[in-house]
Formats: sequence, structure tokens, C-alpha cells
Amino acid sequence: MLFRSSSALFLCLMTTTSALSADNGPITSITLSSGGLAEIVRKADIDSTGLINMTVPLDQVNDVLKSIVVFDQAGVVEGITLPGPNPLAETFKNLPFSVDDLQSPARLLSALQGTRVRLDRAGSSVEGLVLGVSARDQGDKGQAFVVSVLSEDRITGVELSADTEITFLDEDIRQKVARALAAVGTGKADGARTVALKVGGEGAREVAVSYVVPAPIWKTAYRVVTMADDKARLQAWAVLENASGEDWENVEVTLSSGAPVTLKQRLHDLYWKQRREVPIDVSEGYVPPTDTGAEPVFDVAESEAYIGGASRLAALAAPAATPQPRERRMSNANVGEAVEGAVTASFTLPWPVSLESGETLSAPIVDKVVSAETVSVYQPESGLSHPIAAILIDNETDTSLPKGILTVYDEQEGYVGDAQINGMPSGESRMASFATDKKVRIAQDTTGDNQIVSIKVHDGVLTASVRERSSTRYAIKGAPDGERTVIIEHAKRPGWQFSSGNEMDSTVSHHRLRVEVAAGATETVTALHERTLSETYALMSTDANKLLYLSLRSPDKAVAAKLKRLSELQNEITQIERQMQQLRLKKDEETNDQERHRANLAAIEPGADLYKRAARKLADSETRIEDIETEIAALNERRLEIRETLGDAIRTF
Repeated sequence: MLFRSSSALFLCLMTTTSALSADNGPITSITLSSGGLAEIVRKADIDSTGLINMTVPLDQVNDVLKSIVVFDQAGVVEGITLPGPNPLAETFKNLPFSVDDLQSPARLLSALQGTRVRLDRAGSSVEGLVLGVSARDQGDKGQAFVVSVLSEDRITGVELSADTEITFLDEDIRQKVARALAAVGTGKADGARTVALKVGGEGAREVAVSYVVPAPIWKTAYRVVTMADDKARLQAWAVLENASGEDWENVEVTLSSGAPVTLKQRLHDLYWKQRREVPIDVSEGYVPPTDTGAEPVFDVAESEAYIGGASRLAALAAPAATPQPRERRMSNANVGEAVEGAVTASFTLPWPVSLESGETLSAPIVDKVVSAETVSVYQPESGLSHPIAAILIDNETDTSLPKGILTVYDEQEGYVGDAQINGMPSGESRMASFATDKKVRIAQDTTGDNQIVSIKVHDGVLTASVRERSSTRYAIKGAPDGERTVIIEHAKRPGWQFSSGNEMDSTVSHHRLRVEVAAGATETVTALHERTLSETYALMSTDANKLLYLSLRSPDKAVAAKLKRLSELQNEITQIERQMQQLRLKKDEETNDQERHRANLAAIEPGADLYKRAARKLADSETRIEDIETEIAALNERRLEIRETLGDAIRTF
């Protein structure tokens, strides 16, 4: 290898030795998924070596390694090779010089000490082994570098200048320097990897290569024009971008509306298994201690509704009518084949797409006249007194339609509003709300009650079946200038049964109630929720007020009478216990007085008048305590009698 010490020639050598990107082959088809991925299919030619070379952007390498497939009827895939994630570092790992040493001939020769070279300068030539490189200060001219070369019989110093030519005489060194320069050149633009697929089989031939890479999510924008007889013209347009980094030329584009599981993994990165390090034993080993003689021995003891009519749309939310409304008919759209799969719907554009990198394309994928009604949808949770104008669209196409934004037009009035529409399988309907219907007002009122429907008693336990009801009444004042189909979305209550004479259908969260309201008329809709609960009571321990409450609610008069009798007995027991408690408090007061009287007696000399007086008070107090105890005993006896009567009444309930 020969090069001059000038940086221009050095850079030129780096450029000429860098690898060039191979042609990837034309893209034939692209399938864009709503999951944010693109399946790219290319034509590829297998050369005489059996290789298919492709240049892949570095940020797509992991996905290509995850998904690449070769379609070849005449051969077999043997493997894939490509540069590692950091080829520059790997290249220099085993070289005798670093990437920084390639910055100048002086640094490179210094790193290659002992290498055989030939230096040619000013018509003279020196050949030998590199001993080293020294720097000499030249004042204002900076530094000059001198290479010391060991020939057979002498050491010669050669100054490195712009016209010094350096030739490496060692073939191994020449190859290492060339490989290093090529790696540096490639690393300057380390944004791609060349992937080589090895394919076995005889002869050169054309095959197809498919792989999946990230792509922008394609979007859907619908246009719907309402028509007479509850019909509408529905068009769906797809909006997509070419963000692949290369132009598309006559590519077949298919749009998939499924919801695939999309994963990624850093297959191109290097991972090293962590291992436990075992330290080297550098101890001196066991050395027996010297004997110090015998020692003494001691003894050690742990988670919208629908309907209406396209003819009413203008009255719902259209802009003010022009004096001379004109009929608007949507042009036909050129749409391709739509296919319904097991989990996805696919739309293939009917013409090959040519789209430059970075450009956006919008193209129709659906065009069909479908059934559609206009309705006024009322959602009580909104807090508004007006319903929302909406259009109920039936998907009468053969494929599922993806969710998207919907622009609503009236055939006479033009644009009337925008809406959102969720994914719609074939044969299903979706409602899209687009404007407020301020000509219709709705008020609501909710009342509730609960009633015992049956009572059973077994082993002293009463079980009451209680029916709870919640009734909501909607009063609808119609528009003064036209009839309306009003849909009320009444919220579901888990565990409750629902009934209404106006029920149409239901969603996951709401019951839908439908009513036709004539111009200027008022209609009423009632929604009823019911459920039955079970309440249990231990009659012996249930208080009198609860028993009386149950008797008043009982649907059976005989049961009500028995409960009332139990309530009276419990009330009498309660009154007796209250009297006994009052007597006990009175006894405590008398007991405290006795203690005071005894203290007085202890402080007075016996026989004195004061002593006699204190003794009489103590005796009177003792009499009163005895009377209280007698009264408490009588009350307790009466309480026991009543409790026995209560028990008998419960047992014979």
C-alpha cells in the first residue's frame, strides 16, 4: 500500500475503499397495517454466488431480522449476514492501531513500530523497519515529524512532508490498514446495514423478499351525503404517507384495518451472559502453628342511538336554507378490491401507486349507497336539554369498515357537520352525531320506591323480599317546524331489570328508547328499573321500631298483625328495661348516701343525739334500697314473662 502524507490523498483512499450500497431491487407491493407496520415485498435477483444483497436503514434492522421471508420455489434459504451494531469498534478490536492513529501518517507509523516500510522523498528512497517517530519544533512553522528507519547497517531519519510517499512492504499490514480505512469510511455514515441473504439452488433467478418494518398508521376519512328514502351515499377515503425513505414506483398498495399484536426486539444488539467471577486463590495455604503446649480444660455447662330520515336532516342541524337550494350529488369513486379476512379487512388500491418519499396520498377505498336515517339522540348524562342530531348508518358493504372521521352533507343543503364513527363490521350499524338539535327540548324526572312483596319466617329469622323501583319520565317537546325521531339513551343499571314501551335496542352501557314526535307535539317516554333484594332479621333481637316498620310494609295483613304484636312485646320489654335502669341508678345514689352516713357515724360519739339521727338516716336508706331491689326483681320477673311470650309468638309465627 502506498500513500502520501497529505490529508487529501488520505481521504481519497478512504473514499475509494469504502463499500458501496447495493441496489435493493424494486418494491412490488406494500401492505400498510393499522397497527403501524408495513409489509414490503421486493423483487430480488440471485447472483451467481447465491446472494441477495439489500441495504436496510439501521433503525429497521431489528424488524427485518425479525420478519424477513424469501419466496423461492427453486431453492432454500441458508442464512443472513450483516455487519454488527458497532462494526467500527469490532474492526479495531484486533488491530495494532486505533482509529485515532489514522488521523495522520506520523501517528500511524508510530503505532506500527517495527513494520517494514519504504519512504520516498525528493528522489531518494529509504527502506527498513520503523523505529519510531519524533517531533521537532520549527518555531513559527510548527512541528516537523521525523521517522527513524532501521536499515541493514544504519538508522536513517526521514522527515514527513507533503511529498513523502509511504509504502507498507508487509502485506498483512497493508490489508489491515485498508480494512480499517474502509470501516472508518463506512462508519462516517453509519445509518444503514447491508443485509446478505444466502439462498441455495441452481442458476440465477428472480425471487420475492418480504419483511415488516414500522410505518405511519393510515387513516380513514368518510364522506356521507344523505338522500331521500332513508338512503345515503357513503365514501371512505384512506390517507397514507410514504415514510419508507425511498420512492414508490408502480407499487401495489393494500390497506389492512385489523388490530394485530405488534412487538419489537433488539435482535441486532449484543448481549453477554453475566457470569460469577471466581477469585484466584493467592493465599499462602495452610501453615501449621507452632506448638505452645497443652492448655487447661474447663467444664462448659411474607378493575348513540339512531333513526329518522334523510329528508329531515336539513331541519336538524343544517345551515340556513338558501333561497334556491341546489341538489348535490357525489361523484363516483374508483375503488379497488375489498376482502374480509378472519381478523382483518383489506383494501387494495385499483391502480399502481407512484409516490415520492415523504409525500402523502389520499385515495377512496369504499363507495356505496347504504341505508341511513337521521335522528335526534338525547343523552341524559350530558346535562343538556337538547338532543344531538345524528345519522344512523348501516354497513351494507361486504367488509368491515375502520373507524375514522365522518363529514356529513345533505343532498340539498350541503355540509351540516362532522362526526366520529367507530369500526363497523359488515351488517352492523353505527350512529354518528354531528350537530345539536336546538329545536327539540327534553325534560326528565326520576322517582323511586321500595316495597316488601313477601315475608317468610323460619327458625326465628324473618326474610323479606323487597322490590325496588326507579322510574324516569322523559317529556319531549317537538320541533315547531317538523317531525322528529328521538332516541333516548337511558343508562343501564347492573343487576336491575329494565322495561319500557319505547325500547328499541341497547348498547353495552345504555338502553335505547325510540319515539316519533310530530311537529309541535309533546310526547312522554317512561323507563322503569326494578330489582328484588332479600332482607333478613332475627326477630328476637330486632327492635320494636323495626318490627313496626315491617308490619306497616307487609303485603299480608295476618303477617302484619303478628309483627305488630311482636313490636308491642318488644316495646314493653324495652320500657321495663328502661325502668330497671332508672331504679339501678337510684339504688346507686342510695348506696352513696349510706357511705356518707356511715362516715358520719364513725366521727360521732355513740349515744349523742347527732349519732342517733345519723343512725336513723342510715336505717331509712337501707329500707329504701331494699324496696328498690324488690321493685327491680318484680320488673325482671315481668320481663322474663314477656320474653317467654315473645318467644312463643315467634315460634308460632
